[in-house]
Amino acid sequence: MLVAVWQDGFVLGSSVFRTDQSAVLAAMRQDGGALEFASEAFQADREVVLAAVLQSGHALFHVMALPHADRGVMLSMVRQPGPIFWHLPVLRDDREVVLSAVQEGGGALAFASNALRWDREVALAAVQQSGRAIEFASAELQRD
Repeated sequence: MLVAVWQDGFVLGSSVFRTDQSAVLAAMRQDGGALEFASEAFQADREVVLAAVLQSGHALFHVMALPHADRGVMLSMVRQPGPIFWHLPVLRDDREVVLSAVQEGGGALAFASNALRWDREVALAAVQQSGRAIEFASAELQRD
């Protein structure tokens, strides 16, 4: 049973595996995009959602559509490589998410909203992590 899931995470879309936790977790680790085929219970399961998002940033688009989107999952995502999450405007303007992201990689300031590029604490955290991030701060903060 798990062999099929390991070979193709999307097998969840048309199988009884959708309600088996070990199969769902195996599918998420194979292809996070398979989250859309998991049962509603597993779409609300933090462990399953986190496995999906960590495997594929694209799973975040599905997570954001869920009414119970977990901030912890969002914060975990910004610590992963790849800018896919910055295509979601709600994250670009979320101060806590952006601050966490720039602490991991100062260049993330390039993807922050204009308002947060003016935020002294956010810009300073970015520059402390990477001096090159200064180019993404507001012009006023660059002069300071």
